[in-house]
Amino acid sequence: MSSVKAAIFDVDKTIISIDSMFHFVDYGLRRYPALIYRLPAILWFTFLYKAGIVSVEKVKRAYFKGIERMSEEDLKHFFKTRLQTAIFAEANEEMHERKREGYIVLLVTASPHAYMKFFQEFACVDHVIGTQLVRRPNGGYTSIIDGSNCKGEEKVRRIMEYLKGQNQIIDYDQSCAYSDSTSDMPIMELVAKRYFINRRVPGAEELRWGKNE
Repeated sequence: MSSVKAAIFDVDKTIISIDSMFHFVDYGLRRYPALIYRLPAILWFTFLYKAGIVSVEKVKRAYFKGIERMSEEDLKHFFKTRLQTAIFAEANEEMHERKREGYIVLLVTASPHAYMKFFQEFACVDHVIGTQLVRRPNGGYTSIIDGSNCKGEEKVRRIMEYLKGQNQIIDYDQSCAYSDSTSDMPIMELVAKRYFINRRVPGAEELRWGKNE
C-alpha cells in the first residue's frame, strides 16, 4: 500500500457555515409546500431523540422524509442554492491549498451523501463520504439510512474502507483533519495536525473562519 498525506474535512459548520439538515427541511417545504404535514413528526422525533428514547437514525428519517419527493435536479439545486453559497471562504481556500500541496482531500459527513456528493464536482475534492440512504429500485431515495449513520467511529471505518479500495494508508505525521465538533475526535486521532473551526479544544489548533478577529 502507498502512504498518502490526507486532509480530512467535516462539512456542516466546518466547510459550510450552516447545518444542512435544517436547511434541507426548509428547502423541502418551500419546494413542496404539501410537506408541511411532516413538521409535527419532525418536532416529535426531535423531542424523543433529545430525551434519549429514539435513535439518531429514526430522527434523521423524519428530517429527510422529503427526499422521497425529490429528483436529482432538486438535490443539485439544493446544493447549489443552500450549501455552495454557505461555504466559508477560508475553507474553500484551505481545500484548494491542501490540494496544491499534494494532499488527497476527503470530505466526511454525517449528512446524506445524496446531496453532499455534489462537492465531488470541485477540482480540489478527491472523495466525499456521507450517510447513505436506501435507493428506490426505479431511482431516487428513501429516507431510510442504509447501514449506519456516518458519525464518530463510523467515519473512521468508512475512511479506512475507501483508502483500502485505493490501496492507500494515511501518513499520520503529514496528514491533517478539520472539524467543528468533538464527536470527530476519532478522525483527529488518525492524523498529527488537528484543527477545530471556531472553537478551542485541548491538543488542537483553533481556526477562526467567517468571524471577525
